[in-house]
Amino acid sequence: MGTPGRAGKLLKEGAANTHLTHLEELVLTQGAEGYNMARAFLLELLETLKGNSRSHVQTSVKWDGAPAIFAGINPENGKFFVGTKSVFNKVPKINYTEEDIVNNHGHAPGLVDKLTKALRYLPQLGINNILQGDFMFDDEMLDEVEIDGEPHYRFKPNTIIYAVPVDSDLGREIGQSRFGIVFHTTYDSLDSGASFGADVSSLNRVPGIWFDDAFFTDDTGTVTLTENEERSVISLVNRADEVNEHITYEGLPLELLNIYINSEIRAGQFLEDPELSFDGFINWYSERLEKRVNKLKSERGRSGAAAKGQQDLELFDSRKEDILNLFRVSRLLFEAKNIFIEKYNNAVYNTRHFVDDGSGDLVATNPEGYVAVDHEGNGVKFVDRLEFSRANFMVDQSDKFTNESTKQLSEIKSNNFTIQISKDRQITKSLEEWMKEIDQINHKYQKPPEFVYNDILNGVPITEIVQQEFAQEMIYNTILRYTGKLYIEREDEAGDPVVDIDAAPQTVALVPGAFKVPHRGHADMVRAYATGVGVPKADRTIILISNPEGAKRTLPHDDSEVTAEHSRQVWETVFSDVTSLPGVEIQVADSEMRSPVSIAYEYISETTPLDIRAGDNVILGASKKNRDYERWRGASEYRNKKQGLNVLAGEEYAVPASERSDGKNFSATDLRQLISNLVVNPEDVESFRQLAEYIPQDKIDELYRILGQPSPVSPEVPEEVEVGLEEISTASNVGGAVGARGGPWSTEAAAIKKDNEEEKEKSKLVTRSLGIAENKQTVDDVIKLLMERGIMT
Repeated sequence: MGTPGRAGKLLKEGAANTHLTHLEELVLTQGAEGYNMARAFLLELLETLKGNSRSHVQTSVKWDGAPAIFAGINPENGKFFVGTKSVFNKVPKINYTEEDIVNNHGHAPGLVDKLTKALRYLPQLGINNILQGDFMFDDEMLDEVEIDGEPHYRFKPNTIIYAVPVDSDLGREIGQSRFGIVFHTTYDSLDSGASFGADVSSLNRVPGIWFDDAFFTDDTGTVTLTENEERSVISLVNRADEVNEHITYEGLPLELLNIYINSEIRAGQFLEDPELSFDGFINWYSERLEKRVNKLKSERGRSGAAAKGQQDLELFDSRKEDILNLFRVSRLLFEAKNIFIEKYNNAVYNTRHFVDDGSGDLVATNPEGYVAVDHEGNGVKFVDRLEFSRANFMVDQSDKFTNESTKQLSEIKSNNFTIQISKDRQITKSLEEWMKEIDQINHKYQKPPEFVYNDILNGVPITEIVQQEFAQEMIYNTILRYTGKLYIEREDEAGDPVVDIDAAPQTVALVPGAFKVPHRGHADMVRAYATGVGVPKADRTIILISNPEGAKRTLPHDDSEVTAEHSRQVWETVFSDVTSLPGVEIQVADSEMRSPVSIAYEYISETTPLDIRAGDNVILGASKKNRDYERWRGASEYRNKKQGLNVLAGEEYAVPASERSDGKNFSATDLRQLISNLVVNPEDVESFRQLAEYIPQDKIDELYRILGQPSPVSPEVPEEVEVGLEEISTASNVGGAVGARGGPWSTEAAAIKKDNEEEKEKSKLVTRSLGIAENKQTVDDVIKLLMERGIMT
């Protein structure tokens, strides 16, 4: 066994860990390195509880407060601010004034009240960096109750109810305070990493404001290890060392194992029998696999997913001994950790801790847990996960908020939400009614495209935004996203959950390319992944537009550049029938990422800009044209791949290439040439005919407008050309591909004929975003569909 000195060295050399992880989880998140860190923490805590002042580890108590509040001086401008975790948003919500608070968080009145009080009181403390703390109470939350015949101040910021004797030093402080907060994390700037722990010794003590750090101090002498307890910790570490020597961490499904273990904890178990846990893991994964396969629409997709899952199961079986030993090590670390937790729980606290058992009765409990922090700011959680899991899941999650917050949430649910169906038809229901309706059909949320979401919120008729068959789905997605925004800050500030919920893995399809200019072949590929036709369906399909410096694509006739912004606009307007599909997003990559391939690799790496997590699946989009999918060979073994991410690439995930009427593939180079041909000669019928294969004909004027080029005068299209276009509209290898007219609701021939005045008036009712010039489906068809599905009455 290594010495405590070596453990301290490991802690000094370790990179700061700014995500709180349970000690026994370190082997599941960081493998062999995680084991060394967990071992080091245990040995250093052993020194701490023996009274060794040279120990590199301090312990802080986890207070169960909410919301998390950030406060301090922004070094960029020297101004004092307050905020929530949204200060780290891509567009940060930083509050310097009460007006900022209302503008940023006005949808959550309770949060506005707490942040306003924080802005009023916290500047008086003289904070000169940035501190993160948990809000504990204000004077409106405190009430006085009798516990065991003695009066106590009681407050409930989150799950745990805190009670402090009125006639105690702490009780007198709290009783005279209008605002209470516990600081636990320090930042030098909004761009720097977090350091666990907060030094509040230099802050001003101001009447009416109660604050504390979270560091544990023992003035009772009860938190020291007996010789037997010390021997037990050392024995557990030694046994863990022996088992760990036999584990090969490389290639183990660590993230999946971690998710499974959390499901055991929610069931009140934790790796008591490694053999039973292994069987449980296999059964759990098999059930997940079956659900995933059943969701796929195509036989090919189902068989491919089943085959991949079977390979995974065979891999798990071949690595059974490693997995069993991993379970054993995690359990041994868990048992050693619990010896320390029991000692800390024996301390005499100034506060008493309770949970509501669901019937209104208070049940005594321990503090939420503790955080061990080294001198560099690395932190791990010391929490009795089984006890707090029982408390956390015994209490209905809606009861985790104060009575005031519950009232506010009820008010939010009673708010009306209106969907504009057409210019003269609308649906208005309360958010609670909408949510019940969505729950009844088990709707699965997919993030709506940004411009569709904003259009619906701004009252644009749904008939002018999305295709008929996606109207219901987009309405529900918009309502869920809107409702989520009302709750999100409350959810974000609920603190670091002791038991991580097993979020369902998502499938993300990345479709990278220059797209200079996007054409029908590109659109068919995106549509395939978004709808699951011919390939596994993605929950999110992300169009990644490369934007490298010095790599220009130009129009041949005048050498004008086709930019990434041009590409984005063409996707959003010319192919809006595709980009308005559920789950489709557009992102423009940083200019430092030079090629579509390098972009994709960056997006599956540990530094990915996407909100993806271990266990998620990422499809690397490709065409079967010229075996395009082979460029992703070896991607699943990419050494910088985000740990636990499943990268799906190869022929089974590639989209059949769409072809032109002459059997040739679509080419962006040829498209740029066609665009130039019609600028030089607007009467070029053949170029126009070919261009209408690349671009929906009713969007050609829009294409030229985006590119800043004069639009060609549409020539009369000969009858034989009309026939060719009609064939194109139905001959795509991918179902539902856009034909020459480009209208996703259209089932007629794609030839453009002159509209009479009545038809022109009808066309105004059809999707503004999709820009369809003609449509045989009227607004009444959409309304009829919504009525059939119960959305309208």
